[in-house]
Formats: sequence, structure tokens, C-alpha cells
Amino acid sequence: MMTEEQLKYFVTIIDTGSYMETALELNIAQSSVSKQIQALERELGVQLFNRRRRHVKLTEEGKQLLPQARHILGEIYHLKYMAKKLQPGYKYRITVLTLPIMSCFGFHIPVSRFELENPSFIINLKELEEPQLFRKLLGNNFDIALTYWDEQNLTNGKNPFVPVSTDKIVLAVHKDNPLAKLDHITQEQLKNIPLMLMETYTCISHLCMAFFEEHHIVPNIIFRGRPETILGGVEAKLGSALIACKLASQLLANNVVLIPISPSIPATLGAVINKHSQKNPKVRELIKMLIDRNNE
Repeated sequence: MMTEEQLKYFVTIIDTGSYMETALELNIAQSSVSKQIQALERELGVQLFNRRRRHVKLTEEGKQLLPQARHILGEIYHLKYMAKKLQPGYKYRITVLTLPIMSCFGFHIPVSRFELENPSFIINLKELEEPQLFRKLLGNNFDIALTYWDEQNLTNGKNPFVPVSTDKIVLAVHKDNPLAKLDHITQEQLKNIPLMLMETYTCISHLCMAFFEEHHIVPNIIFRGRPETILGGVEAKLGSALIACKLASQLLANNVVLIPISPSIPATLGAVINKHSQKNPKVRELIKMLIDRNNE
């Protein structure tokens, strides 16, 4: 008989791209994933994957069945949620996915306030790196996800994106750098500057690379890393860094100057709302608190 676990493994393999990543994601043995998928294929009477050494690819049958598998899992999760709500003393849970860098924006303040004002609710806050967060958005095990707008990952239209705060990409330079005396940096000047960027999978990197492509710039990228790492590189005079202004302002080290870029590279910070949660008044209340916090 087909099980919830089998459907979960099926969907997660597509979201992660491999059996090994699925096993790591779900904290189970890879052999268990293989056995459950084989059992699901026997139950359905079709082959779901074309298996290769490192990656898996859906068969035509698998492509047709995947949307239904996602739908069934969503209905199962919703049924479990509704059943839990009927239990005595149940506390409503709002699951918020967030990037580690979001801690710089003080989101814990409206979250704490919300819990104080709504004692029957618990905020389940989960910090994830961007690849893991965007994979989670394909499922239904979240209510809100806090992230920068990213056209590569958020344009499927499945879940609405609500802007919470506006930001922009700036150039971080050492105070001794001659560029530190400028009131802005042009796109032409960016062509000749040794740059440090955030990791290739990040929203901020995607925004920067889209800007380069739009303005026909071949950037001189000398290093990629986490925000605190590339700002440390600026402090050490290894080069300059492109980074979101509000993020850099929170992490700003001594001897680092932030210079606006012209034309600007906007970066919108916002909340992705699960389509099943957007009518929940408490979810909307929490989002309003987040927006108010960033407009103070």
C-alpha cells in the first residue's frame, strides 16, 4: 500500500536532485530511500525515475504523477494540522523559514512581541541556507519565508511575495581606498574593480550577476564567501565587495565605507507566504508586524 513516506521521498528526490541529498535532508539511510521508491514504483506499476550515477531524472510517467503527489502530501499535512487543532490545549504553530543573515534585521523583536500578544500561538523559526530554503518553498511545511526577492527562485507564482523592506546593493571599500572619497560608483568603474561577492547560490549574487549582464559588464570577481567573510576581506584590503546595504550596515566593521552604485541595484526584502496560509489572519498580523518593524 502506498504510504505518506514514499510520496515524501518521491517529491524530495526531485527537490534535492539526488537520493543521497534526500537521505541527508530527511536524516535517513540512502538504502531506505531506494527501497521505498522501488516499493512505490511497484505499487503504481510505473517507473518514476531514469537513474544515473549522480543524478536522477523523471520519466514521462514520473512527470505526470509528480504534481498529484505534491497535492496529496499537501492535503495530508493539512489534515494533520486540522486534527491537531482539535486536541485540548493545542497551541497554533506558525512556521517561519529564514536565512541566517536575517538575524541582522531584528526580526526576533516582532516575533517575540507576536508571541506575547498571542499566547495560544508558537512561532517555529527555522534558519536555512538559500538552497535549502528555496527547496522548502516547493512544499507546504511552512507559513512564511523571509528572503530577498530572487527572480530565479520566486517566479513560479505558487506562493505570493509580500515586500517587507527595500534595500540596495552597495560597494564596500576600505577607507584608505581612493574610491572611498566618491559619492557613488558608476557601472563603468565597476568593470575595473577587484570584487568580492556572496556565494553563487545567494539572492544577492543573482541580483549582482543580473546587473552585470544587463549592462554588459564582465566583473573581476576575486573571491566569493559569506557576508562577514567578504567584509573581512575589505578590511584586510584584499578588494572591494558588493553587498546589500542594510546587511552591511549591521555587520559593518571598522575602516569600511559603503558607496552607492549608479544606476542602483535594488534588493527587496520580503515574505513568501504559503498559499494555504495567506488567509490566516494571524499570519497576516505577523507580516504586518514585520513590515512595521522595518518602517520604524
